[in-house]
Amino acid sequence: MSDKKKDTEVTPLDHNMPGEPAADVITTMDHNMPTPPADSGVIPLNDTTPSEPATDVITTMDHNMPAPPALDLDGNK
Repeated sequence: MSDKKKDTEVTPLDHNMPGEPAADVITTMDHNMPTPPADSGVIPLNDTTPSEPATDVITTMDHNMPAPPALDLDGNK
């Protein structure tokens, strides 16, 4: 038998003070990068037109999720 220590508890990370709203993360994706030279061996993906503006992706991160229940790895009820 081995004497490995078991992790029996999950401690949630508290990123927010109570009542703090979820954070909005705004990331700008620029698809209008210059086309690589023809002899570079890179095949560009042509998914945009030259005049298409950069796309703003707004992702809401909700750190105020409820804490997970404690794990019971020993099977106790």
